Amino acid sequence: MSKSTPPCTYEELERSLPYLVNRLAMLGQATQRRMLQKNNLNLVTLRTMSILQIEDGLTINEISARTFTEQSSISRAVDAMVIQGLVERRVPQHDQRRREVILTDKGRDQLFENWPTMDEYFTTLSEGIAEAERQVCRDVLNRMLANLIELNG
Repeated sequence: MSKSTPPCTYEELERSLPYLVNRLAMLGQATQRRMLQKNNLNLVTLRTMSILQIEDGLTINEISARTFTEQSSISRAVDAMVIQGLVERRVPQHDQRRREVILTDKGRDQLFENWPTMDEYFTTLSEGIAEAERQVCRDVLNRMLANLIELNG
């Protein structure tokens, strides 16, 4: 195994895949936040509504895991979303210890109203990249995610 050393030039840094993935994630999230701010929405709220659109009735911890967001951030976001009428909390009859979060019609409407902003983001992000290249990128990123999930147990 060869000894790994940190990049010595900006050119080497720009060729570093971990650096590029991190840079893309950070810049991408900042861009999404700015785009959503125009509609008085934030990324945590959008992610939460997106997950609940797919799988309603999740707990705060389940939402946190599916949105890759700290539990405390999700808890605060859900509190605000309840006040805004975007979600409701409920205790299911089958398990009185469980506290589920349910997407309301208002929340679903807001998700659908704001989704074109995410389409615009992806269109800009993937401009000039063929569908076949995007599929390869998805496959590679999914393999990387699987490797990290395995590493983290």
